[in-house]
Amino acid sequence: MISDSLNNSTHQGRDYKRPQISKSLDIVKSDIHNATKNKAKSFKKSNTSQHSQDIQSIDPTFFTVTPINTFNESLEEEYCLPSIDLSYWKDEWRIYAEIISKEILVSNPNVKWSDIKGLTTPKKLLDEAIVLPTKYPDLFTGLCTPWSAMLFYGPPGTGKTLLAKAVATECKTTFFNITPSTLVAKWRGDSEKLIKVMFEMAEQMSPSTIFIDELDTIASKRIDHEASRRLTSEILIHMDGLLRSEKRIFVLATSNHPWELDTAIFRRLEKRIFVDLPDFQARKDMFIYYLSEMLQKHKYIECDIDSDSLAQETNGYSGSDIRLVCKETAMQAMRSIFQVLEKKSGNNIKFKITTKDVNNAISKTKPSTIGYVTTHINTATSSCSPQMGLGVDD
Repeated sequence: MISDSLNNSTHQGRDYKRPQISKSLDIVKSDIHNATKNKAKSFKKSNTSQHSQDIQSIDPTFFTVTPINTFNESLEEEYCLPSIDLSYWKDEWRIYAEIISKEILVSNPNVKWSDIKGLTTPKKLLDEAIVLPTKYPDLFTGLCTPWSAMLFYGPPGTGKTLLAKAVATECKTTFFNITPSTLVAKWRGDSEKLIKVMFEMAEQMSPSTIFIDELDTIASKRIDHEASRRLTSEILIHMDGLLRSEKRIFVLATSNHPWELDTAIFRRLEKRIFVDLPDFQARKDMFIYYLSEMLQKHKYIECDIDSDSLAQETNGYSGSDIRLVCKETAMQAMRSIFQVLEKKSGNNIKFKITTKDVNNAISKTKPSTIGYVTTHINTATSSCSPQMGLGVDD
């Protein structure tokens, strides 16, 4: 009986207390909310009336309007991130669209035309194909339509990929950085669907640039396999066929072995440019840029070199080789600085790089394109040019 009465009293107490607590909390919350609203309204009214009185009491002749130029010039050079909308693709096509969207460049490579020494002809042709049609669309009509596909070929390390980075920085287009691993899939038919989605996405986000590095790895005439033939056929259809889009889609490809490309793919690449080794003036500008300009603000290193003699000594070196020579020269200077800093500490240490130091680095760094130039280029220009239209002056 005692336990029953306790249970009943406990049950009644719980049933009795719950509505009181919830009701009191609701009242408090509502009261606080109403009080806050009323206070905000009164504060707003008082501020408004006070503000109107202040405005009426101010003499309008007191103000002097000074135009302020708030335009930030750096915004012009800022990289615009592309807006990627995948709502167009449904079901399985959305998966392919997500794969391709990961290859859209969303970071600024920060490579300008002025950073590329030499290569005047490729830079001018890229300007004709991408930049000028945007500025003067009325001029590029009919037979004067801009180039839709371009191939850069030549020895490794001459700046082909660097030109693509400059296109992504300077040309303000949606840049697709496509690699062979993106397009090659293990399931039958997936590669063709990826290529289809890639061109459709480029059409939606036009003007667009599709950059395919080392095109010969996926469209080579030596690869005699059904999957490779189907992949190549899909590229051909979208580049120059019934499915070709009328919107501005520019295909930029690079290859170190253009004579291995499929003949039909090679024909679709309307402009073929041989990116040669840097000439005397380009090599001179590279030494000035890497050693004089880049080390100008260095705390411990200063430079005094004869760029003319260094350019003469590095005949046959690629741009990448010259960069390695300059890096080796700077590291030699750093090794000498390390030895001094280990013995004594101070901020008055200065190491001067001379022409002799650079020549020492040149003797340790051999050109990496000797075999390519003597073997492949001579073969290409002599035997492959009549059949494929491939030449040094193309």
